Amino acid sequence: MSDPRPAGRPASSALGRWFASRVPFFYANWITTLGSLLAVVAVALLLGALALNVYNVLLERPASPYVDMVTFMLLPAVLVGGVALILVGAAVQRRRRARGEVRTVAIEVGGPEFLRKALLVGLLAVLGLIMSASFGYEAYHYTESTEFCMKVCHAVMEPEGVAYERSPHAHVACVKCHIGPGADWFVKAKLSGLRQVVAVMRNSYQRPIPAPVENLRPARETCEACHWPEQFNGSKLVVREHVEADRDNTPSVTSLVIKVGGHPQPGVRATGVHWHVDRGNEVRYRALDDKRNDIVEVVQKTPDGEVRYLRDGADPADTAGEWRVMDCIDCHNRPTHIYEVPGRALDRAFTDGLLDRGVPWLREATERALFDVTPGGDTAGRVAAYLDSLYAADHPEDLAAMQARRDESAGVLATILARNVFPRMNVTWGSYPSNLGHVDLHGEIDESGCFRCHDDNHLSEDGRAISQDCDACHSLLTERETDPSALPDFVSSVLTRRE
Repeated sequence: MSDPRPAGRPASSALGRWFASRVPFFYANWITTLGSLLAVVAVALLLGALALNVYNVLLERPASPYVDMVTFMLLPAVLVGGVALILVGAAVQRRRRARGEVRTVAIEVGGPEFLRKALLVGLLAVLGLIMSASFGYEAYHYTESTEFCMKVCHAVMEPEGVAYERSPHAHVACVKCHIGPGADWFVKAKLSGLRQVVAVMRNSYQRPIPAPVENLRPARETCEACHWPEQFNGSKLVVREHVEADRDNTPSVTSLVIKVGGHPQPGVRATGVHWHVDRGNEVRYRALDDKRNDIVEVVQKTPDGEVRYLRDGADPADTAGEWRVMDCIDCHNRPTHIYEVPGRALDRAFTDGLLDRGVPWLREATERALFDVTPGGDTAGRVAAYLDSLYAADHPEDLAAMQARRDESAGVLATILARNVFPRMNVTWGSYPSNLGHVDLHGEIDESGCFRCHDDNHLSEDGRAISQDCDACHSLLTERETDPSALPDFVSSVLTRRE
């Protein structure tokens, strides 16, 4: 074996000679030395993280999303980077050796010493490959987890995470809807995720997160894996309890039959609301805005033919906007990340007994508080101070009655605000409206939801308008009825069962 020291260099220490005689490949130059150090440190930390994960599993302790991110994403990247530097350093060393610039630091090719060291390097490479593959596999599953989506970028995803956790789909993983099966959409989602990570690092992400999500996978490939529009669902009775904004907080009831409809059987045409997504029909529309509210043109294709509806006054030659085939998400645009409207949230709080109807004007006062108080710090204290000033100005005769339940009421309102209003992300009431229906934040009829198309203003060539017949989708039985004796018996029975 040749002397690994360059000419003129003094003899190294015994430890240095021992190291040089065994693994000279890993410190041939500063590049391989740095790579070796990174790889050794990464392996040591990975073993420690593995032991920590096993410890948490044995004690059934919840893992931290940040520890998991370091374990499954950062440390494997450091290990791979270290190995890459070793290979780059080796290539540099070979070039220098070929030019005669440096003496070789490795043993001559051949012989038992060379074979022993080659086996050592090969063994380390295999172990590194196994560890990288194992942790890469875990990293893949970790990035697919709901915990990763919601908690790693906590400030960004906090509103969506809070809404998700109290939604009907709280036990459905985010990737089931946002990605779905298949490699193509997986790749698209990960590329989009990289752009989002860069935006978070640069603090350039939008506040609030825009909706609807661009390039979301079609609902037929995600939602319809569980929900079948062909299934005939008939009609559904909906009973909503309200509390009126008067001094007595009078309870009232709205009841209606939603004609969900669907495809009852082969050869029979679809009916009801789900007519829009029946496979025998196709509804396309052209929207001029990103939120798909400003709909200028609709094309309806059925077995009877095709009908084109253009908004009255629109230029037929104008092609501005984006075409989209209607699917579940056009009506159920908030199927999981559901935000409340103040009136509905308060109605539920009164119905559940969280707010006391015996406090005069409480329904009116609490709704005003939800609009006027910004959460942050001691939100309940802010609400309490607001209620004091409001009652002192508008209802001084009832101030004492309100103050007897003030702290309890303020706590309930603080909870409602905490799950719907997020100042850091500019999320407030109405930031994410639902298209199921056609009322605004104050319960008044507006042009949202169904009325984006069913407005009597989209006309076909022969002058027909898209139907605005409310009975086509629902039948209203009672509307904010305050007299219990005026309610149909089956509606009363629903209310009795709830009690």
